[in-house]
Amino acid sequence: MTKVIPFKIEHVECMEIREYESMTTINLENWAFALKKFEQSKTCGTILHDGRILAIMGYYELWPGVCELFVLPSKYLPEYPIQFARCVRRTLNSGIFKEYHRIQIHALDDDLHNRWLSFLKFSLEGILKKYDSKGNDYKIWARYS
Repeated sequence: MTKVIPFKIEHVECMEIREYESMTTINLENWAFALKKFEQSKTCGTILHDGRILAIMGYYELWPGVCELFVLPSKYLPEYPIQFARCVRRTLNSGIFKEYHRIQIHALDDDLHNRWLSFLKFSLEGILKKYDSKGNDYKIWARYS
């Protein structure tokens, strides 16, 4: 069974982060500060399936009515793609984002992310050339209410 529990910093410390994020995201200068802030904000959750952490997912407000969604996946996520996608879709449709007229997310420009974000009813808005520290292109996607 897939469920979301409140995020705790310890979840990141005990999860097996996907290789790409291990080389990029967790090496950011303000990583520890951001984790502490997400734990305190209550806008972040840990997605579990059969006792395994699939991902950390959360959002932060950019300004009134607009928020940025983020996902930190574990290496186990590819084993449960349907359960994960349905869990995220349920969360997006649950009403917790009702105060936002725009939810946006940045994601690698690859087939996996393109299919996943299309399934979640995000609209592609543009390409961010050489966006990450490795020079990979990203896409920006958004949902509107």
